[in-house]
Amino acid sequence: MSARGGGGPRTLAIGGDAAAALAGGVRDLDASRLGAPPETAAPGAGEALRLVDRDGNELGLGVGDPDNGVIRVLATPTDAFPRVDGALLGWRVERALALRRQLGLPGADASYRLIHAAGDALPGFTVDVLGAWAVLWVQSAALLPLGRLLADAVRGFAQLRGVVIKVRARGGAGAGGALTQEVVGEAPPEAYVAHEHEVPFEIHPLGGLNTGLFTDMREHRQRLARWVAGRTVLNLFSYTGAFSVTAARAGATRVVSVDTSAGVQDWARGNFGRAGLDPHDKRWRFEAGDAVRFLTRAEKDRERHDVVIIDPPTFSTARGAPWTLDRDYPDLIARAAAVVPDGGILWLAANTHELGSLGRLAARGLKQARRTAAVLEQSGLPPCYPTLPAQPRDRYLQVVVLRLG
Repeated sequence: MSARGGGGPRTLAIGGDAAAALAGGVRDLDASRLGAPPETAAPGAGEALRLVDRDGNELGLGVGDPDNGVIRVLATPTDAFPRVDGALLGWRVERALALRRQLGLPGADASYRLIHAAGDALPGFTVDVLGAWAVLWVQSAALLPLGRLLADAVRGFAQLRGVVIKVRARGGAGAGGALTQEVVGEAPPEAYVAHEHEVPFEIHPLGGLNTGLFTDMREHRQRLARWVAGRTVLNLFSYTGAFSVTAARAGATRVVSVDTSAGVQDWARGNFGRAGLDPHDKRWRFEAGDAVRFLTRAEKDRERHDVVIIDPPTFSTARGAPWTLDRDYPDLIARAAAVVPDGGILWLAANTHELGSLGRLAARGLKQARRTAAVLEQSGLPPCYPTLPAQPRDRYLQVVVLRLG
């Protein structure tokens, strides 16, 4: 597994903050805070490491990931594995699958998160099962050899036809997307259908970082019915229409889906048809355009929507200028509040790890709109997205449901 080749793992003595962090449960270890002697070589890309303290006591086994500035700690002495190999990875997958079975997630053509990085003791790797195939995201090229072993284990234990491996660029999707892509097992078609809560969605496993269905929203979609039945719904940043399909199936009287891409709007129309909903029905509207411009026109036309769903990207340049949550989300919330009547619902989501930050952004937007609201629900990642208490930044998702006054 070492990019440098030859022999077993290199022994690396660590101290200071890094040793304390590892003892406290951190598994993505900051390589700049190892406290090692200056003559010790920094971990190489993909280098196998045996981590010890200054007294030589075993601390764990890891692999160097300099692109992300970390050591991925994949085993500790309590695991009782002598090396990071297919046996260890298989054991991790088996334990992860046991949790998902407890949650009732696996099934024919089902979609769910199977591996969630450090929360499943596999830092640097995430896996979504999407029907008969899975997609494995690898956080750097240094981890790709282990990613191939992990893909074999996932395919076997989850009884899948194949696994698509996607290696991410440094900094994630906003920094250039997938660097490389390969398949372990049978290659999937360009498009096929998988199910979430028995609802069919078209999946594009080979089409870049995003496959068409975000599994972190599966439980939020399931709970959406309580807010939308018998009401009109506006879904901003609607992507392939998963929330829109859910709202229509739950009894919404009108659903408007807004996204900048005409291509994903066609994809969304197809998902309506697959779910038994006529995409040409006048109750279901698909608008290819900018969310802010849509809201500006809707306010001018005195258009009203009982429920507005806002699940924006963390960062985007779709409008020709950078859009960021902290700066631009409050104004978006204010504009959305202008088209929601008293008693209506603002359903807000944000990819942000700072606890309570979405509530603060919402408060700024409501103040700008001169509206009051009550928090009806506040939540985040579902249980198939476990995270470590020692790594709170991994809990990136926040959802807030507000009833406007």
